[in-house]
Amino acid sequence: MKALELIKRQEGLRLHPYDDNGDQSIGYGRNLTSVGITEAEAEHLLLNDLDRVLDEVRSRYDYFDGLSENRQIAVLSLAYNLGATRHAKFVNHHGKMAAGLYAEGAAEIYPNSLYAQQVPNRAKEIAEIIASDTLEL
Repeated sequence: MKALELIKRQEGLRLHPYDDNGDQSIGYGRNLTSVGITEAEAEHLLLNDLDRVLDEVRSRYDYFDGLSENRQIAVLSLAYNLGATRHAKFVNHHGKMAAGLYAEGAAEIYPNSLYAQQVPNRAKEIAEIIASDTLEL
């Protein structure tokens, strides 16, 4: 499509948000401030991010693939929310998880972590999933 090629050339590609005359834009001039994104686009981004987080977790933590599905989901949620750098700082948590000490690993997340102070409901839910190996959706 010729219009697509012309707009791509004229707009240029920016993979990070940028100031566009007082609005935030991204990509090929998508105005995030006034247009935003659709639910389908948000879902697409989430799936891409989850794939990236899964790869990060698998490459860093040997214990991950040996976890039950519910515990894997909880660890992915934690890693997604924290990001790789902050997730790596939970050294005691990772040690307990690797040793199969799930209740103790959960206790490293909730109730006494800074993370639990910042997002108490989320931290509690993740810790409960890890400790009990049950997930209610």
